[in-house]
This record gives sequence, structure tokens and C-alpha cells, in this order.
Amino acid sequence: MVEVVTIGYGGKKPDAFFAELEALGADLVVDVRANPFHAFLGVYTKRGLEERLGGTYVWVKELGNSTRELPPTLVDETVGLAKLRALMVGCRRIALLCAEKDETQCHRSYIKAKITA
Repeated sequence: MVEVVTIGYGGKKPDAFFAELEALGADLVVDVRANPFHAFLGVYTKRGLEERLGGTYVWVKELGNSTRELPPTLVDETVGLAKLRALMVGCRRIALLCAEKDETQCHRSYIKAKITA
């Protein structure tokens, strides 16, 4: 069974964030933001994360929260969860990434609950 962990970069300096991410030991980092193209200092943009993490990073746009509220309204929950399940094959641990630092205040907790149910 694949372990699902989450991480948020909000309020964290890049060095601290990447150290925390590395300590998680995830085989794959799955970006679940609706819009990963604009972020603090550019470090957390899709392009910045692709450059830093290479093939261990993937954005699943369908898992973005289109309302930014909880409970979330995912862009396309069915397609997004199917993509996530396919990406999990062969992994021992994945990390769901979003901006919100507190998992309980973020839609990634909803995604984690759905994918591990």
C-alpha cells in the first residue's frame, strides 16, 4: 500500500521547505494546486518545481480546488483521482503539495482521505 503524506509551502522559506520535503522521502510529489504558475519568488511555480525536482514532480490540474473553500470543489474529482491512482503504481510514498501550510485547512486533506479510503 502506498503511503500518502502532504506538504504545504505557505510561510516557509525555500530552504526549509525543500529540507522538509526531502525528509518526507516521497517517491513522487503531486502538485494539487489549481494554478501552479504563479507563486512566491517563482520557487514554487510549476516550472520552478519541475527544475528542482525533475521527474519526481507532477501537476494534476484536475485535483485543484476551484473554489478555495472546504469542502473543496475539485476541478474534476473523478479524472483527478484516477490519474493519482495511476501515478501511485510502483510508489511506496507520495506527497501531495499545495500552498496552505496547515493540512487541515487545505483540500489536500480531502484528497488524501479519498485516495486512502
